[in-house]
Amino acid sequence: MANTSTHIKPHIVQVDYIRAIASMAVALFHLGGKALLVLKYGWLGVQMFFLLSGFIICWAIPRNYTWNMFGKFTGKRILRIEPPYLISIVVALISQYIWNDGYQIDWQNVLTHLAYINNFTGKPYLSPVYWTLGIEFQFYIFIGIFFPLITRRWGILFLPVFSAVPIFVNIPGATLLGFFPLFALGTLYYLYLTGVKQLPEILIFSALIAAIGVYTMGWIPVLTGLFALSLLIMPLRTYPVVSFFSKISFSLYLTHDVIGGDVVVYLGSILPKTIPFKALEFLTGIVASVLFAWVFYRLVELPCLRLSKRIRYKRD
Repeated sequence: MANTSTHIKPHIVQVDYIRAIASMAVALFHLGGKALLVLKYGWLGVQMFFLLSGFIICWAIPRNYTWNMFGKFTGKRILRIEPPYLISIVVALISQYIWNDGYQIDWQNVLTHLAYINNFTGKPYLSPVYWTLGIEFQFYIFIGIFFPLITRRWGILFLPVFSAVPIFVNIPGATLLGFFPLFALGTLYYLYLTGVKQLPEILIFSALIAAIGVYTMGWIPVLTGLFALSLLIMPLRTYPVVSFFSKISFSLYLTHDVIGGDVVVYLGSILPKTIPFKALEFLTGIVASVLFAWVFYRLVELPCLRLSKRIRYKRD
């Protein structure tokens, strides 16, 4: 008799805050924040997403997950992530064709996007955020393989070991190992929240992994990850605006540079080069990005999310 191996887990409001803040930070950075003192660190929203993935992907996996479930796990992630990603590539190509006279599509480069090969070849992605999806996909493969081990008594040792690999091995390209301490900190919080590990052990390993992260990545990314972790811990309340930006966060992340970036560039070519008009360009780009992301979420991402949820973990 089939037994459903998981139940509906409660929604975590704190996750909404991280998604909303991280996606907006990255969007503001790419649409003009690089030139502003307050927003020039918006790229660190990526680090917030990495820590969140370390927690939320584990949270979404049933506690009795086995390697036999790997196919369903990867199928759920592919349905959730890949169609919006692929359609955003089409949007990027259309944008390039419209705004750049004589633009010739590099189909070989487009094909390497499909498996995130550009993470290893160094070829430019059509959007500056796509490389992070390659890192995320590497983490999906990692956690799909190692989750049954990490939740064992001694499995926590994998987290500092993998975090320390870049200290001893020079790995070319943009890989999971270069950012692993952030994912590991999120995973540690999962182990604590679900009662797999007790607080003293979690604190010791968190301090160790954070120290490794400072050595391999620098203190600013680690501090950003700890900020995201603090949001997960805080007793935060839900608000409609936070929920809205959380829902569209992935769509905004995928499309803001193409849509908002093109709006900013176009307005910059026809408006006077003064601070008020630059502010207008920036704000218009943000509004256009958010509106497009909402439409993209409704038409593309939400159907994929619903399809992903139809895949259920079961064991005979």
